[in-house]
Amino acid sequence: MLKEELKQEITKLKEAVEQHQEQVKDLQHDLNTANIRLEDIDKPKLTSKQFEDLHCAIEQGIDEFDFDNSDNYDLELSIGYDNQVEIERIDFKEQSELADMVVQRAESVFGVADESDDEVDKTTPSV
Repeated sequence: MLKEELKQEITKLKEAVEQHQEQVKDLQHDLNTANIRLEDIDKPKLTSKQFEDLHCAIEQGIDEFDFDNSDNYDLELSIGYDNQVEIERIDFKEQSELADMVVQRAESVFGVADESDDEVDKTTPSV
C-alpha cells in the first residue's frame, strides 16, 4: 500500500469509529429510558388531579410547620476573631414532626387501602 492509501484507510476507519460512537450513544440512551420505564411500571399511577391534590397537601403540611420556632434547631455558637458571637452550625431537629404534618395532610386527601384489599383484587378473576 502506498502512503496515500494508508491515509485514506485511516480516515475511513476514523469516520466509522465516530459513526459507531453515535450509535452507541443512541443505544445507551434507549437503554436508560427502558430501565426508567421498567422501574416505573409497578408504581401506582395517579391522575393529574390526584397528583395536584397531593402536591397541595404537601405544601400545606410544610406551610403549617413553624420554622421560626428556635426550639426546632440546635445551634452551635462560637466567638469570632472580632469578639462577635457567631453561629458555627445549625441542626434542624424536628424532621419527624415536619414529616408527620405532611403525611397527615396527604392522608386527609387520600384514603389508604389495606394490603388485604389489594390481594383480593389480584386474586379475583375478572368477569
